[in-house]
Amino acid sequence: MMRIISACVVMAAVAMAAHGAADPIADAGLVARASAVMNVKDAPADRMLGIHKGTSVIVDVRCSGVCPKNTVRIIHYTVEPGADCTKLGGDTASIMVPVSITSHPQTFCIPHALYSKKLYTDQPYQH
Repeated sequence: MMRIISACVVMAAVAMAAHGAADPIADAGLVARASAVMNVKDAPADRMLGIHKGTSVIVDVRCSGVCPKNTVRIIHYTVEPGADCTKLGGDTASIMVPVSITSHPQTFCIPHALYSKKLYTDQPYQH
């Protein structure tokens, strides 16, 4: 199962590079793109929303156990929470992420423009 997931991650990275999804976006553009992602149940075809403040912003879709019911979608910077996140003006959020048949908290660096609007995580199949 992990090999399949790893292969999917590699294929997604290749697809993102090929499509040039790394365009710079400002706060308003980031909010608009995040809103569009959150308004549909399906995972976006391209995980990268763009480059915000010089850093990639991606959409993570995590599911485990009962899928797709337990799916969690998280929009975040590709930097770890902590000093690098603080330098970007990002906010650290602890989000319950499904692991096997349970969930565990995991911290992410969230763009402030999304954090302030609570537009960085949802459970698309719980709506």
